[in-house]
Amino acid sequence: MTPLVQLLVPSLLVSTLSRSTRAISFYPGRWGFILGAVLVSGSTAIGFLIGGPYRVEGATVSFWLLGTVGTLMMASTVRPLAFVKPICVRCRLLPIIKEHEAIHLIGVTKEAEVWDSMKTRHSKESLRLDGDPAICWFCPIPKRLSGN
Repeated sequence: MTPLVQLLVPSLLVSTLSRSTRAISFYPGRWGFILGAVLVSGSTAIGFLIGGPYRVEGATVSFWLLGTVGTLMMASTVRPLAFVKPICVRCRLLPIIKEHEAIHLIGVTKEAEVWDSMKTRHSKESLRLDGDPAICWFCPIPKRLSGN
């Protein structure tokens, strides 16, 4: 997530608040498209309804704050999208992060199922995660792979 992307889609800033979030992907398939369309139309309608004399400006601001993520959700049903935090782009665990998001993008939505799948291929020992100073202290990957 570059600063430009965060500015264009302010809803993505929410994912940067949580330290345990490494990346974000959107709900796939037909339901992802429907949810995205609801966000787009709902955010625009709310902007018009509460905009008072500034209906067009209100709808534009409302769409920018919430509808842009709906647009991304709709677009991700055509071409899967995932956003990785800037701090994690330089991490040596980036391939693991990408693999995790790829599992989500093929349609597995439950986090527990994704981690069960990841544990069959990786472990703390195989990735040599114990005591690695290059990994952020708040990174959830070592904890998740150990099963805690």
